[in-house]
Amino acid sequence: MWVEFLLSTFHFLCIQASSHQNQIPVEVETRLGKIRGQESIFLHKRVRSFLSVPFAEPPTDEQRFRPPKPKKPWKETIIANTLTPACFQGRDTYNTSFWGSEMWNHNTPISEDCLYLNIWTPADAYNLTVMVWLFGGGYYYGSPSLILYDGKALALLGNVIVVNVNYRVGPFGYLYMNHDDAPGNVGMLDQQLALYWIRDNIFNFGGNPSRITLFGESAGAASIAAHLIAPGSENLFQNGILQSGSLDNKWSMDSPARALDKSQQLANLVGCNRTEMKDTIACLRAAPAQLLVDNIWNLNLKFLEFPFVTVSRDKNFFRHKDGFISLREGQYLHHVNLMFGINHDEGNFWNIYNLGNYFDKSEQPELNRDEFHDCVERAFAFQPELVRNAAKHVYSDPNCTDPTKRTQFYAEQINRGDHLVEVVERPVAA
Repeated sequence: MWVEFLLSTFHFLCIQASSHQNQIPVEVETRLGKIRGQESIFLHKRVRSFLSVPFAEPPTDEQRFRPPKPKKPWKETIIANTLTPACFQGRDTYNTSFWGSEMWNHNTPISEDCLYLNIWTPADAYNLTVMVWLFGGGYYYGSPSLILYDGKALALLGNVIVVNVNYRVGPFGYLYMNHDDAPGNVGMLDQQLALYWIRDNIFNFGGNPSRITLFGESAGAASIAAHLIAPGSENLFQNGILQSGSLDNKWSMDSPARALDKSQQLANLVGCNRTEMKDTIACLRAAPAQLLVDNIWNLNLKFLEFPFVTVSRDKNFFRHKDGFISLREGQYLHHVNLMFGINHDEGNFWNIYNLGNYFDKSEQPELNRDEFHDCVERAFAFQPELVRNAAKHVYSDPNCTDPTKRTQFYAEQINRGDHLVEVVERPVAA
């Protein structure tokens, strides 16, 4: 057994050494300057990686809460061999023993200086389709550098260019004070500026700027929907793949009144409430980043509501019309091809956070009818009584008498009520 172990270890080390020896520097010249990445072997093919490619000036100090500024040209070659840091955020510590939760936590350092791209290309890339990944995380956390977002395999197997975009999250990206110093939606403007950078520079990496597909999960999917109705995002992409996310949802977009209320709550929590709005914002801008992050979950939040998300009307991103109205009236980019998808029972993930008295980390709950009604009251707490009673009626089955099946039935109805997005299944002709 020891011989087998030593041989397998030696084989692994040889592979690692061989892989390291086959890493060679490669340079690309963009409109702004030169970038040096690496070419290596993966899946028996050669792949190029350009990591932490800057597309904006650092949104730090006086630029906190403000729209991003395009990256200025540089003279020295940028060395792009290290994954981009995550934008400043907290960690999910609710269930650290469960990899299904832990895998979403950032695996690189956090920083407010975070507006970078991770790019992967086949070594012989030329005129390829570009796939741009927008990560999820409820707009309060997430990173383009997670292990499961490594783009090498997709680039090689799909013969595409893969670009992972970073954008500000939490109050740094979505604080809204209806003021030029904190206009809201700057995280969306980060994404938009990244798309402009990709359009203008991706040809130098072997990509076709007229064949760009956005794909994203959860908040990333909701972001794609936002770009469909944002006037500044027109002609920046041709296809969209939305995975388990919808913009027309209470967790993904707030009205200006609700967004302002949350932002003012945060100011009160950290001792920054001032008579003049500009003074309040100046105090928040000077506050330690960790202090802001530590207080976002102390806001008065409703069921399945996240702290800071897109605001439906602002002066920069949704500048023409309220986002909710645009969605209702179908005012979106009709020339963009779209694909939507969800996972069965994906609402399970959120039940342990929002209905902790009935759903725990380790086992299937045993709900009776009264407990199910309690869950409905919690989930629809801010809806009229008529709506709550209708939900109880629709999601209850009077003919379900088997105790085991009844427990499963009630749990499934809660999960269904928690679905992040609902779509109708229809057959598609081949």
